[in-house]
Amino acid sequence: MPTLSRLLAALALAAAVTVTGGQLTPTAAAAVTGTGPITGIGGKCVDVAAANPANGTQVQLYTCNGTNAQQWVVGADGTIKALGKCLTAAAAGTANGTKVQIYDCTGGNSQKWNQTGTALVNAGSGTCLDATGQSSADGTALQIWSCSGNANQQWTLPG
Repeated sequence: MPTLSRLLAALALAAAVTVTGGQLTPTAAAAVTGTGPITGIGGKCVDVAAANPANGTQVQLYTCNGTNAQQWVVGADGTIKALGKCLTAAAAGTANGTKVQIYDCTGGNSQKWNQTGTALVNAGSGTCLDATGQSSADGTALQIWSCSGNANQQWTLPG
């Protein structure tokens, strides 16, 4: 729904503007490059498990359903957020197999992602967002893994 995506992006931008001394001043959070689902292998969406906004909640693949658990805000600062939390390599891990979760945004490199072609490369580890076991089954956990270019590391971002 492109109209909804544009509305959500506009609302995010409006929420990120603060009034200072009678002038509107954009905050650092104002730079949004896209809002909506991120899709991967098998056309599945990147999803916050059970739409649980708690720190440490696993991020997985799931059939696209339009819920808030699948609505991601891609920031120009490299962050990717859902439910108000950042997509994060757990415990700032850098090893292959480190799970990906949501967590309060801290500005650390484990929460920053660079799009390289269709890959999402974690700034802290230099590894790619990866669907475990090259699976597209609902509930497949996401992790970081050495970049291979395989289908389970190819993502389409909103925007």
